[in-house]
Amino acid sequence: MKTLLLLLGFWVLLGLVQCTKDEDPAVVKLGQKIELKKDQSVQVVTAKAPVQLTVTEITDSRCPSGVNCVAPGQADVSVELRDGAGAVQKATLCLGSCSNDSAAVVLDAVPYWLRLTDVNPYPSANARFGPQTATLYLTQQ
Repeated sequence: MKTLLLLLGFWVLLGLVQCTKDEDPAVVKLGQKIELKKDQSVQVVTAKAPVQLTVTEITDSRCPSGVNCVAPGQADVSVELRDGAGAVQKATLCLGSCSNDSAAVVLDAVPYWLRLTDVNPYPSANARFGPQTATLYLTQQ
């Protein structure tokens, strides 16, 4: 009986530790796909020091699927990057009827390329959708 209680206590403790791990910011390697919603952050491991990347805004005016529009519209994503020294750089990237889906940034004196590849879900005339997710890549130049 004592063994069963100890085992049960161990599993409960293990579950609590796992729950606290989920609250830690995500960590990805340089060049990996980054998918973030508005106000979400990720730590990007670089050769010099980790970089914190945060999506601060997502706005989407793209023409919904199933609708005939005069203009294609665009999806804008505002990003904030913080290097190991605490210096902040901001970039706004877009997809659609625009031409700036990428930006050059310098973090800890190292040049990087930030690229927006997708914003999901795509607007639809027939469906309401929840928070959108931006797909980004940070690579060293």
